[in-house]
Order: sequence, then C-alpha cells, then structure tokens
Amino acid sequence: MMNQERCNIIMLASAHSPFDTRIFHKEAKSLVKNGYRVSIIVPHNTDEEKNQVKILGVKKPRNGFEKLFITPFKVLKRALKQDENSFFHVHDSELLYIAIILKLRGRKVIYDAHEDTPLQIMYQHWIPRWLRKTVAKYYYILENVAGKIFDAIVVAEPVIKKYYPPEKTVLIRNFPLTDKFTTLPLPWSERKDALVYIGLLSKPRGIDEMARAAGIAKKKVNFNFIVGGKFAPVSLQEDYLKNNDVTFLSWLSLDELVSVLKESKIGIIIPNPIERYLTNYPVKMFEYMAAGLPVIASKAGVSAEFIEECKGGILVDPLNPEEIAEAIEWLLKNSGEAEKMGQRGRELVLLKYNWEVESQKLITLYKKLNSKGREKSLPLNNSNSSLT
Repeated sequence: MMNQERCNIIMLASAHSPFDTRIFHKEAKSLVKNGYRVSIIVPHNTDEEKNQVKILGVKKPRNGFEKLFITPFKVLKRALKQDENSFFHVHDSELLYIAIILKLRGRKVIYDAHEDTPLQIMYQHWIPRWLRKTVAKYYYILENVAGKIFDAIVVAEPVIKKYYPPEKTVLIRNFPLTDKFTTLPLPWSERKDALVYIGLLSKPRGIDEMARAAGIAKKKVNFNFIVGGKFAPVSLQEDYLKNNDVTFLSWLSLDELVSVLKESKIGIIIPNPIERYLTNYPVKMFEYMAAGLPVIASKAGVSAEFIEECKGGILVDPLNPEEIAEAIEWLLKNSGEAEKMGQRGRELVLLKYNWEVESQKLITLYKKLNSKGREKSLPLNNSNSSLT
C-alpha cells in the first residue's frame, strides 16, 4: 500500500459543480491539507487546478438523458485512465453502476451517500409517479450491492446508515466550515431588518408558507424577505417572484452567502413535515447559526433538536403561516433576546457542529484504508474508533 503523501484520491461526481461545498471545499481541501493528492472528475469545461485540487473535466451534459446515461460513462472512461492504485471516492448515486464496474476492475471504491436516495426519488417531480417506486427499488438494489462490495461507505446523515453494513460505514455529517464564520458578524444594531432563506426553492421546502407568513408579519413590522437559490421546478420562479414581496438573489457563492447572512437578522428553514425532511440535517440551518442568526425552524424532525439544545431560535408548525408570522414579529420586536439566541447558536456551531470536527473522521477513514492490511484485518467502525 502507498504512503499517505503519495496516495491518490480520485473523486467522481456527475450532478455537482466542480467547486461544490461538500466535495471541493470540505472533503477535497481537507484531504489535501493532510497530505493526500486529490483530483475530481466532474462535468466541467476544462481541466484546471485550484487549491492543489485537480479538476478533470468531462463534457457537460446537454439534457437530462445525457446526464443520467452518457455522462457516467464519460466519467468512467476518464477514471480508468487514472492510477489504478488510487482510491475512487464516488459522490453521486447516478454513478453507482459505473462505480461497481470500477470495483469489478479491481479499483478501491468509497461511496459518499449525501442523502437517502430511495426516499428522495419518491419526491422527484421530474420522475412520473407511476415510475418512482421502480426507480427507487433500482437504487436500493444498487446501494445494497455497493454496501457489500465497496471498500467503505460514507453517509452524511444517521438515517442513511440503515442501508449499509455498520462495520464499513462512517458517518461524516455535512456541517458548515467555520473558517468562513470566524470573523464576528455585524453588531446586531447594524444589521438589516431582514429575514433570509437560502436553499432549494420548492413547495416541499416551504416557500409558499414562508411567503404567506412574511406577508402577514409585514402588516405589523417592517423587514425585507430575502430568498436565494434555485427554483425547483424552474417554472415556479416567474409566478413566485411576481406574486410575493421578496428580494431574490439567485445562486450565491459561499463567500456571498456568508456576507448576506452576517448582515441579516433572522434565518428561516421550515420544510413541509414529510418523511424526506424529518430525518435530514439542513446545512443551511447550521450556517444561519454560525452567522449568529436566530433561526425559525420546524418543530417537526430531528433538526429541531439542535435549536432546542442551545435555545437558538423559535420552533414553529411549518404549515401554519400565522404561527410563523408571530415568530418573525417577536424576533424583530425583541432584539435583545433575538441577539442572545443568535449568539448561543453561533457558539454551539463553532464549538461542536462544524466541518473542522467532522473532517477528522474522513482523515481517520483514509488512514485506515491506506494502512497496509488494515482495511482487511480491521473493521472501519471498530469499538476504538471515533468515526461514528
């Protein structure tokens, strides 16, 4: 087995950007910092190197068909040209079948499951309802095979662990990078009276309830409702922006996101209480907290536990615009308490729920995989491990 400083890690992605926060800014840069050589094979216009991470581009898909059926084989073709002793770290479920081919060709493969794929598929608007169960079953089988034959599985949320063998599964949660939040936010008195939501803009994510709540609250207090992200489906955008009093920022880079949060007063994240959102950890909630914002969050689901832990916001019924409006009004009228909520949330994230803490699990995983014979003689998740 290679020494750590000579070890190649090839990350594979087809549905993410080259500079995706989890893939590039968190995992790849953390691994490089610890002596690994990292490349990312991803749809991109060119090859380039940034922060000592090599971006190896494949042609971008022109449509959904190419994305699902052509791009994976372009990624595979380029992956097979890399050093066969590399670790191949796969980030998208769409690449599972080519990852199985890589494994059958003798490569060392790690699958990074960002979400509960079979469950997510049941809510995809672009898949016909009559086909969703079949597609979900297909990915369930693929993930079952991955769990049996891959060298390790990384999961971003505890609920995903149920699909994989515990002895080779590592929980590495998608908490925020704190280096972007170490400088103090603006003093509360200098912040804008702004309610902010950044993320996927869709009905299941609660954009209708947020807009109605903001409209109710604006009858009693003055503030700006800022939304940023992408609409899903895109057809929602025109009517939503036309019919609601919001400031739309579209896609934001990580630095732009941090700037917006540090200047605002309230973060909101209230997805509908459906199964897919009851068990996930919305990373934006932790970014709100890191920026010192009190958070209006759903009382349904596991994410509420983090707000309760630090008393860092107000929990609401995500389907009740009147209750959400009352929370907005209270936070804007009670600045002292709102500021303290934001401070408590920020302290919790900077101390405990951040990528710098989680990244140590990733480094430990690769040290185990890279130690001669240990990947066969020892389980990845043994009783002395700090991986869980």
